[in-house]
Amino acid sequence: MFKRTFIKKLKPSIIFLMNLITNHPYISLTLFILILNFIVKKVTRAKYSPLTKTFLFIISLITQACSPFAGPVDKSVSDSYYYSKSKNDIYYSCMGNWFELGKTKLNADVKSFEVLGLDFGKDKNHLYFKDNIVDLEVDYDTFYVDKNNYNICFDKNHVYVPFGYLPYGFEKASREKNYLWKIPKADPKTFQKIDSDWAKDGSHFFYKYNPINVDYKSFETLNKNFAKDKNRVYLLETYKLLQTLIIDAPTTKKINDRYIADKNNVYDFQDSLIIIPYKNINDLKIIEGKFLLFDDIVIYNGTRIENANASSFHVIQFPYSKDENHVFYHGSIIRNADPKTFSIFKASYYSKDKNHIFYEGKLLKEADVATFGPSNKKNSLLYKDKNNIFRGNEIIKHY
Repeated sequence: MFKRTFIKKLKPSIIFLMNLITNHPYISLTLFILILNFIVKKVTRAKYSPLTKTFLFIISLITQACSPFAGPVDKSVSDSYYYSKSKNDIYYSCMGNWFELGKTKLNADVKSFEVLGLDFGKDKNHLYFKDNIVDLEVDYDTFYVDKNNYNICFDKNHVYVPFGYLPYGFEKASREKNYLWKIPKADPKTFQKIDSDWAKDGSHFFYKYNPINVDYKSFETLNKNFAKDKNRVYLLETYKLLQTLIIDAPTTKKINDRYIADKNNVYDFQDSLIIIPYKNINDLKIIEGKFLLFDDIVIYNGTRIENANASSFHVIQFPYSKDENHVFYHGSIIRNADPKTFSIFKASYYSKDKNHIFYEGKLLKEADVATFGPSNKKNSLLYKDKNNIFRGNEIIKHY
């Protein structure tokens, strides 16, 4: 009985499908392909469905067919120098993106052209930086590009960095006429890059590609804010070093990537030098690299957190922390927050205690603590209670 009823109910659907296939074969085929495509993607758990792969393949073929290039000159070194379709010319096209960034034909000798670096090439007549001839700036015969640092190049006399690779805000110098910055006093035989800020040769250290006047043998970088030699401590500004005689160099040690200490004080340097005296630093405790605890005080962002109890202080989930009496947000007290019942929502800009809802450490007065929580939508940025829907600290809908 059940089987007959089921077949009877199914019969109209079967008739509909048969009519669709008979009267609309192209639509039927399209629907079949889409359903099959969906099933294959689900079963194989592939990142792309068969249709998507086919579409991308077709786009790739069209792009290659429309490309003005035969291929890169040396793909292992650079993705910006290309042969023309006829292979009679060399083109510079940044990252091969000729469609958006354009292309420039070089008056280069194709047979002798070779790629030296990401943006450097040469033929029997000229040296090129991108699509510019730079013969007059360097020694042609001895010029080469550092294999490990595409932005550093050398000849027998000097070390160079293209102006386009220099830090933002760098002094222009003779930038209007030249394409390469000649690093002052740099010895090409011994020059080596240390990191994005520092380099050295046999007799100098360089900060942001400029030589600095320090004691070479004793010089060391301490962290991102400080360096020192046997004579003094240096503050690292964006493009230069500042000397300071306030800090005692012989006793100066690194605390972490931000702070240092000498025999008298802890120091921080952001826009200005911050001095934090201490009595005993032997019991120094560092929490998550952001909070310093010593002398029963807590330091955050170079400033003492007022009323914080160091012995009970701990981080809940940055930027939230608490002690036995207070809850803090980025080092500031969250007023009226109860540390015993305080908790953080999945969207961590919201938090609560037994009596209140907070947004970024500030009381959200309109929120009802008993019913406040995320909206029904998965991963929604909206939160709600029995009366309102909130986006951030704003009510966007009232029930």
